[in-house]
Amino acid sequence: MPKIVDHEQRRRELAEALWRIIGEAGPAAVSIRSVAAEAGWSPGALRHYFRTREELLLFAMDLAEERATQRILDLDKTRSPHTPLLERAAEYAEQLLPLDRTRRAEYRAWEAAGTLGELDRDRERRWNSQRRLYRQLVAGLIGASVPDPFLPHPDPWVEEWSGYLHTHVDGLALQLVTTPGLIDADGARRRLRGFLARIQQARHHHDTR
Repeated sequence: MPKIVDHEQRRRELAEALWRIIGEAGPAAVSIRSVAAEAGWSPGALRHYFRTREELLLFAMDLAEERATQRILDLDKTRSPHTPLLERAAEYAEQLLPLDRTRRAEYRAWEAAGTLGELDRDRERRWNSQRRLYRQLVAGLIGASVPDPFLPHPDPWVEEWSGYLHTHVDGLALQLVTTPGLIDADGARRRLRGFLARIQQARHHHDTR
């Protein structure tokens, strides 16, 4: 009787092996051979799923995006409807910061974007997906609606500060990974909330001019 292979389970095994390597040594350590060894497979068996190192890295980036998106969706299911707007925005944005082992591995997976170049055909979509989140966060902070999160916000102020927030979170993430002795998770959380408060203050000044 032929052996039944659970392909989804095998992909999960590879994903976890890939995750461990990236979390410990970054995308530079990823190869067909290293991931196969970590998963307890032969390189030939792994190539049934991923033919090249680049395909492995793209898979890691997709997995990082899926995990962060799922955490954001889960927040909506568990959070109190009375959570203040600033705290609500902070909890969303924190899902993209390397504040724990899982999110640190996700961030390191994103490092692959800088090495793949044109092979990463989804890079613009990924960037736009993040900008959509920041657009919604800034609008939510000031009680504004978002007619279509996939398009620039009709209020230029919201669009401008979405870009500032995007840059701020990316900068915090980089500092957490590259200078862990100078900024820790609690410090990053404080800075994030301070910047979100600054957005609310800036909007108040903008509206009362």
